[in-house]
Amino acid sequence: FMYLGPSIRGVIQKATLYEGTRQDVEAFLAPAIEKYPHIKFLLISGDTLPQDRIKVNAPGNYLHEEYRKFIAELNKKEV
Repeated sequence: FMYLGPSIRGVIQKATLYEGTRQDVEAFLAPAIEKYPHIKFLLISGDTLPQDRIKVNAPGNYLHEEYRKFIAELNKKEV
């Protein structure tokens, strides 16, 4: 799995690779996911990674919307 969301200092870095099943990766990232639930939606399987890397930056699809919502949430927390 690869995380395609924004980097959050001390929490998670963009383009980080994780080995294991989705369940294993989500368990490992549980503290981060609890604090930032959008992380879960931006963990991408290696099977769909090539397409999803494009989708996350292209308007009109689920991944882009999750990324956009996450950025908006992070911006609210910084204020």
